[in-house]
Amino acid sequence: MIDTVRAEAFKLRTLTSVLFTCLATAVLTVGLAWLSGWSVGRALTDNPGLLVGEVVPEQSGFDAISYGQAGMVVLGVLAVGTEYTGGQIRASLLAVPHRPRLLLAKAAAVAAAALAVALATVPAAFAATQVGLGEHGYPLTGMLDRPVLGALAGAVAYWVLLALLAAGITVVLRNTVVPLVLLISLVLALSFYLSMLTGLADLLPDRAGAQMFLRGGPNRTDLSAIGGGAVMAAWVAGVWAVAVPLFARRAA
Repeated sequence: MIDTVRAEAFKLRTLTSVLFTCLATAVLTVGLAWLSGWSVGRALTDNPGLLVGEVVPEQSGFDAISYGQAGMVVLGVLAVGTEYTGGQIRASLLAVPHRPRLLLAKAAAVAAAALAVALATVPAAFAATQVGLGEHGYPLTGMLDRPVLGALAGAVAYWVLLALLAAGITVVLRNTVVPLVLLISLVLALSFYLSMLTGLADLLPDRAGAQMFLRGGPNRTDLSAIGGGAVMAAWVAGVWAVAVPLFARRAA
C-alpha cells in the first residue's frame, strides 16, 4: 500500500496543472489576504464609517481562507479527473489491479498534497492579513495562543477535507466540469444564499466545515468547531463510501 501511495504522489508531482494549482492557491491566497488587511487597515485609519460591522483582526485573518478554498476544489478534481480525461486510468489499473487499493492511494496522495499546501498557506495568509492591517492587526506572536492555533489547525483540516470531497465526487461522476462548477459555486456563494432560505444549509459540507476556524461573521452558525468538522467529515466519508464500490465495479 505504501508503494502505491508513493507512486500516486509521484504522479501528482508530475502533473503541471496540479503543481500550478498548488502554487497559484498559495500565492493568490496570501496576496489577497495582505491586500484585504491593508484595505481594511486604511479604512480604519482614514474613515472607519466606510466599514460595515466591527472589525475583529483575528477573524479577518481567517476570512482569507475563503479566498483559497476554490484552489482545493480544483486540486481534488484535477488529481483524479486528469486520469479519466487523458485515459491514463487504464495504465494505472494495469499497474495496480486491486481497484480499492488504487483509489485509496489516490485519496492519500490528494490529502498529502492538500495538507502541504494548507500548512504553508493558512498560517502565512493569517499573518499577511495582520501585517496588512498594520497597527490594527493582531500580534503575530498571538498566533501561538491556543484559540488562534486551534482555529489555524481547523482551517488546515477544512482545506484537506474539501480537496478529498472534490476528489471523491470526481470519482463518482467521472467528469471534471460538473464537480468544478458544483463545488466552486457551493463554496463561493451558493451555500451562503441557501442559508438565508433554510437552516438545513448549515449542514452543507463547506458551511459546516468552516465552523472549525470561523470566530465570527455572517457564516458562523450554531455548530461547534468539533460538530462542524464532524459533519464535513461525514460528507467526505459518505462520498468515498459511494466512490470506492463504484470504482471497483464499473469499467475503466
